[in-house]
Amino acid sequence: MNDNLSNVNTFELGDLDLTPEQIMAYWTPERKQAAIAIEAFIEPELELESVVGVENAPTTDPKQADLTKRPFEAGGKLFFTLDNKDYVGSASIVGQNNILLTAAHCVQDSKTGDIAENFLFSRCYEGEISAEDIAFKKIVLKDNWAKEKSRKWDYAFAILAKESNVSKPLKYATTDIAGKTITAFGYPGNYFEGAQMVYINGQATKGNNNLWRIPGNKMLTGCSGGPWVLDDNETVVGLNGASNSLKTPNVLLSPVFDSEFEALYQYAVSLSKEN
Repeated sequence: MNDNLSNVNTFELGDLDLTPEQIMAYWTPERKQAAIAIEAFIEPELELESVVGVENAPTTDPKQADLTKRPFEAGGKLFFTLDNKDYVGSASIVGQNNILLTAAHCVQDSKTGDIAENFLFSRCYEGEISAEDIAFKKIVLKDNWAKEKSRKWDYAFAILAKESNVSKPLKYATTDIAGKTITAFGYPGNYFEGAQMVYINGQATKGNNNLWRIPGNKMLTGCSGGPWVLDDNETVVGLNGASNSLKTPNVLLSPVFDSEFEALYQYAVSLSKEN
């Protein structure tokens, strides 16, 4: 086995969850509106140094995304249930039309190891309207996420129950993004009550603990799992792994996409081809 796949957790949601039809019925407009933003459990001392030096970065408010344009049309809001509570996060279609990228803390509680269920991806969610709603079939993530409780492992892939009808998926790259202009987007609860996709533009810098960061962010929880995209509007190079959740304002953190990320994606591709 590829060494990068030696610590992978795979969850078959058919054994844990409702059927896609039951999930669609569960997520009524009222339940979607009442769901709360997820926040990861991370020991603060593990990552304090990652935000040092950006506490007082100048900020700008996010802008509302045009859902008819790239890269936003490939993104959406994520709904799920964990410990009998309904939550929201963000996600995007990456690589191929039946693979979704999101944050690990949107699929598994790192403190308890509990896996979420009842997943629904609402692409281009806007109030009570979305371009399409799709349930999950399988989830893959590194088990280091629960073992180490570090945001360097805060990414996960889902195989969707059917292919999205998005015009095309976003691409991804494992590359150095220091100094690159990044568009980060998602559904933070502190803008439009989480009912509209918003985005920020900023420059990526390198923090400690294998994390990228964008100073000047004002998005709060709810944007978790949303992608970081280069200025080609096509290439995902990070995701919203933490947003002001360490009580330090104005910083957005992402795990570094590396060979471990690449191997996990290829594993997700192999699972997506199974019946």
